[in-house]
Amino acid sequence: MIFKNFFSYLFKKVEIKTLFLVDILNMQDLNAIYGFSNGNYIISQLSSILKIKTKNSIEKILNRKSPVIVKNTHADVFEFFIYDDLSIEEIIKVKNLIYENIVSYDFKLLNKIFIINIDVTIGCSKSDDDRTKVYAEKALHNAKQNFLHYSYYDSFLYKNELINEDLVETINYSIENNLVEPYFQAIMDNETNEIVKYEALMRIFDKDGNMLMPNIFIHKAKKCRLYNKLMEILFDKIIIYILKYKVHVSINLDYIDILNPYIKKTLLKKIKDNKIGSYLTLEILESEKVSNFELVNKFINETKQYGVKIAIDDFGTGFSNYENILNLDINYIKIDGSLIRKIDETIYLNLIKSIVSFSKEQNIKVVAEFVSDLKILRYVKSVGIDYSQGYQIEKPMHINDIIKGNK
Repeated sequence: MIFKNFFSYLFKKVEIKTLFLVDILNMQDLNAIYGFSNGNYIISQLSSILKIKTKNSIEKILNRKSPVIVKNTHADVFEFFIYDDLSIEEIIKVKNLIYENIVSYDFKLLNKIFIINIDVTIGCSKSDDDRTKVYAEKALHNAKQNFLHYSYYDSFLYKNELINEDLVETINYSIENNLVEPYFQAIMDNETNEIVKYEALMRIFDKDGNMLMPNIFIHKAKKCRLYNKLMEILFDKIIIYILKYKVHVSINLDYIDILNPYIKKTLLKKIKDNKIGSYLTLEILESEKVSNFELVNKFINETKQYGVKIAIDDFGTGFSNYENILNLDINYIKIDGSLIRKIDETIYLNLIKSIVSFSKEQNIKVVAEFVSDLKILRYVKSVGIDYSQGYQIEKPMHINDIIKGNK
């Protein structure tokens, strides 16, 4: 009772808590194939991974002691509660720990002969109220809906419907005041170590000058039919900077953007009218949502007539085989950051080598994303990847800061 009261007191003292919801992917298929007894056995093994191996590693990851509670709240869903206000960097570290401990584990079946591997989807949020689970469930839903293995839901911006309305107001404020800005992250040539182009990343600002990242506002912007206007302002700003500074820029496009007739028509017209095609690379996000490769190729051919180059972004997550790539007239492949982060592991290193080898045979240049430290950069260069992008090279910056730094 004394210990129980102590922990109750301790948890009450910590106002902000962080919750990871871990959901076994396609659990119903595992039950159908191997039976419910094996399904329960898999869940019990996952419980041990989270309650023992993962929980015991948290102190080392965070460099401090934080109370942790792990519960199996639903048949195939676990709560991993950390009673601490984790930073975004710490959240990513814990998420990686949870994910890698699970996907690398060989799960045994009751016959003790066969082993299988499972995948999970993780939703995370943190808050200072009793709705933390609601926010984490929203993150989990978003991850599943977008075929991601992880998503974070910012509860402090989306605290309630009133703040949701505030977000719409902030988006409109950015549109009305022309505060949609591209922030540019450098892409380096690995042979010359020179910056050769920049990827443009959308940012908006509220009335107090606080910057909002796309994961905060993009979904709401699309839902409220404000996304097209955001993209149009972003295009216009990028065009201004290209014409003024003759800088080479990459722009991200989702498969849904290609399907959007307004965005497609607006983009092609602006490229043609301003004659900026030779300075532009369009990065088409690889996704399991891509179903019509003929439509994608038609879009590629339309843009290429203006000198635009094409990259496939996040390669390794959606296009199911190399044949699909062979049918697309592309210039670059950007290897998904989840692979690059693990380049020091043999299995991922070999996979990356195979992608590089295939790309060179097809005369396609390769870009490594999420090059976050010198160790990864050295690996990237050693396997013959052409370009690097990430915090080791340069963080995203406003064009004015880039120009100042180059003077």
